Amino acid sequence: MKQIAKWLLLCSLVTAVGFGATLLVAQRDEVARTLTALLAPAPARSAEGVAEPMAFEAAAPAMDFAAETSVGTLSVAPAPEAQAATSAALTAVGTVELTQPRQVVLEAAGQVDTIEVEEGDTVAAGDVLVTLDTTYLDWAVEQAEIGFETARIDFEELGEQVKESDIAVAEADLLLAQENLAETQRGPTQEELAAAESAVAAAWASHAELLEQPTTAQINMALANLKKAEIAVQAAQREYDKIAWLPEAAATSAADTLQQATIDLEAARAAFDEANKPATESEIQSAVAAAQSAQAALNELRTKPTAAELAGAQAQVAAAQAALEEAQQGAKESELRKGELAVRQAMIALEEARLAQQNAQVVAPIDGTILSVDVELGQQATAGSVVATMADTANVDLVVNVEQKDISRVSVGQPVVISIYALPADTFFGVVDKIAPMADAGTGFVTFPVIIRLTEGPLEQVLPGMTASAAF
Repeated sequence: MKQIAKWLLLCSLVTAVGFGATLLVAQRDEVARTLTALLAPAPARSAEGVAEPMAFEAAAPAMDFAAETSVGTLSVAPAPEAQAATSAALTAVGTVELTQPRQVVLEAAGQVDTIEVEEGDTVAAGDVLVTLDTTYLDWAVEQAEIGFETARIDFEELGEQVKESDIAVAEADLLLAQENLAETQRGPTQEELAAAESAVAAAWASHAELLEQPTTAQINMALANLKKAEIAVQAAQREYDKIAWLPEAAATSAADTLQQATIDLEAARAAFDEANKPATESEIQSAVAAAQSAQAALNELRTKPTAAELAGAQAQVAAAQAALEEAQQGAKESELRKGELAVRQAMIALEEARLAQQNAQVVAPIDGTILSVDVELGQQATAGSVVATMADTANVDLVVNVEQKDISRVSVGQPVVISIYALPADTFFGVVDKIAPMADAGTGFVTFPVIIRLTEGPLEQVLPGMTASAAF
């Protein structure tokens, strides 16, 4: 009976141990599946974009469970296959960035008149962002138009035929120059020499008379004039005395005659006194100077024509001849070329002024979103100033940093599975677009920036600045 009881107890123990082992095996399989799902890479995409089923038979590592009955505990350790899968996974964290931010710059200087957009606005290519005050730009265009019109008129005048009046004037100038040359070559005439010699003789004769003063003839003439004046006064006095008793005597012709005779008498006395005086030193010197000047003119006349006079007359003829030929031929080729270049230069200045006027209205170069507005109303902005920054927010990249020990496992064109922390329910896919050629040690670790281009997923929900992880 005791043996039967021992056998039944042994059977119960065996049954209990078997049931416990069955439970342990089930728990082991469940833990293995969980670890496999966590450690395995994301499912690969087929050409049609459908995830391919993974072969859990190869991926799920076997787990080694050991029951330590001595201490009543159960220890679980990953199998070697799980360790290999863990070391094979490569992930990196980074930030979503705009692919190509675009700065919009001024191409003309001026005062900011209006700002048509704000940060966050969505615009299309060609939409007006900022306008400048065009007062000075309008004046510049008007001034350039005047300059162009002036240059055009000048050029047209060069191309016109020479007027007949211009040719006639040039011919007359040439005839005058030729006559002057002929007279210069001919020298002084006999009449001119005789006149110059007479002038010299008269000047020296006048000088001689001054030296002989006073002469007897001069004294006698002055005395005779004085006597005549005295007689005239006496006769006028007698006639006046006849009517002097009348109250109106002073208003008669006799009174006037007496007064005029008295004046003539005083003049005659002065002339008589002057005739008795000798010539002064200044009068003699003036006479000498006049005689010498006349003599110098005579000497110069006798030496004509001089070489300088002949050369000057010949130069005048040559200049007049050249002017006539130029008038007959019209504008020179060089002058026409200069006129043409002046017109082109004025045209370029006008186009520049019009372009500056057109650039006073700043438009969006691309479709996108305004990231920042960098000017204020009334600001005096210069050409080249940034007025706004914009970008196409739908065109973004993920930039991650890969450690130097893992960079050899990344290559351009490699597919990547992306998880964005702000969008946990969505899975994104991309490819490696660029790998930085130089490492970045600014964070304390040597890493290489890797740019990933997003290709699949709800890209319209992705915003710049979001944090994401990439599995290579």
